[in-house]
Amino acid sequence: MGTTIGNILISYDVNKLHTQVKASLELLGYYDNFTNTGESKKYLPNTTLWHPNKSSNQAISDLKTVCNSLGVILEKAVAVRASEFVGI
Repeated sequence: MGTTIGNILISYDVNKLHTQVKASLELLGYYDNFTNTGESKKYLPNTTLWHPNKSSNQAISDLKTVCNSLGVILEKAVAVRASEFVGI
């Protein structure tokens, strides 16, 4: 489980430094938005990101590493393979 590489959606709760956690993950290639053909850019909720080429295990590992480096408590998280993005 959690080893297939592809589009991964990750959502998490941390106790502090939300902006820094998000920025650190974006430096690792995570995105806070998506654009479908012919549509405007859609932004994900604040602590939800996606990556085009990771496994669920890798995404959780990245998040743990970022939180540890920032001294942040990771309260909960989920990472899932994502095949379609629809948003408002």
